[in-house]
Amino acid sequence: MFKLKINGNKFLRLTLIISVILVVILIIYTVYSIINDAKNEGKINENNEILVTEIASNEYTNFLKNCHENIDDYINMNVKITGYIYRLPTFNDNQFVLARTMILDSNNTAVVVGILSQCESASNYKDGEWVTITGTITEGYYNGTMPIVNITDIFKCDTPEEEYVYPPSTNQVI
Repeated sequence: MFKLKINGNKFLRLTLIISVILVVILIIYTVYSIINDAKNEGKINENNEILVTEIASNEYTNFLKNCHENIDDYINMNVKITGYIYRLPTFNDNQFVLARTMILDSNNTAVVVGILSQCESASNYKDGEWVTITGTITEGYYNGTMPIVNITDIFKCDTPEEEYVYPPSTNQVI
């Protein structure tokens, strides 16, 4: 009844063009989904900039306590923190603790507290040198499971006005 004549070359070209269009649409949809998921998780703002949580001096010990106790809540969180370089002899060359001195009592009893951090340029910084780091929290291992900041940016800075930190409060969560 109907005579349908298909030219093989034209059919092949049409199939190829449709396939390319579908692949492009799939790629665009995938990229959009990834960006949208990141926005919904609070990692990217409306301008597609990565969100970074800046940890202030008065929040430092609360952050450390909560991060260690609830590590899963902090995995992949982008943070910006200021502290000084503190190393132990057992650390790798790319590791240090981003530390602060915590005053424990009115007699000025103090201890060093901090978060293990790592980057390729860690050996360029001296113990006791103040730096500000930006990085992503991951779960790592050093004498047990713990949070580690994988540093994406590090720079020297002056000692902050609030050089010392105090024990975490019992009611503040970061």
